[in-house]
Amino acid sequence: MSVFASVEILILAMLIVSLLQLTPGIFLLFSHFALGKYSRRKASNLSLFFIFGAEIFIAAVFISLYYILYALNSTPIDFNCDLIAWISAGVLTAIGTLFPMCYFRKGAGTKLFIPRSFATKISDRALTSKSRSDAFVLGFISGVPELIFTIPLYIVAILEIMRVGETPIIRGALVLAFVLITITSLMIYHIKFSLGYNLAEFERARVRNKNFTRFFLSLLYILTAIIIITFRIIIK
Repeated sequence: MSVFASVEILILAMLIVSLLQLTPGIFLLFSHFALGKYSRRKASNLSLFFIFGAEIFIAAVFISLYYILYALNSTPIDFNCDLIAWISAGVLTAIGTLFPMCYFRKGAGTKLFIPRSFATKISDRALTSKSRSDAFVLGFISGVPELIFTIPLYIVAILEIMRVGETPIIRGALVLAFVLITITSLMIYHIKFSLGYNLAEFERARVRNKNFTRFFLSLLYILTAIIIITFRIIIK
């Protein structure tokens, strides 16, 4: 039952991260500008480097947190204690409760919580990026503002990987799977761009699904917290 709960928590954490909207939104804007300025082949190449940058950012943060928690695991800190479970569940519940109110800005469109000055800088950078390194850096920094939403999920996922990963190979495979799955939405958008979809179509879909995304992600955060409490405290 413990392994089953860990798998559920990992799946939910990966699903939440993959459905967050900031990095995909920046990617859509960047790909749109690239297609307008360059050949389809070059635009596709730049988009792949954006995805690579986003992937490396997730991997860097995730692996850094993994080694920090792994080091702490050799100290008297017990990550299996009820207090850690209550803290993890409490943080996820708080985020899930506040998410519908703070993630999207009020009004029409899909403006997110980030400051307008940062949004303007990102938009300008997406417009002026013209090399692979530019695309990589843009992809890398796009996930920074969402760390407040992702770091708790990374920590929870890492703790589950440490529980179910009996060998370094299994743990490494789970970390790799987590990183790859969380960029699924970017790959889907990239494929759709290559098939002829455009920014207007994506934006209409994002606006249409905004309320669903808002409350679905909120529900997933709270559901993850419930599973942690259920299987880490009530059922042992």
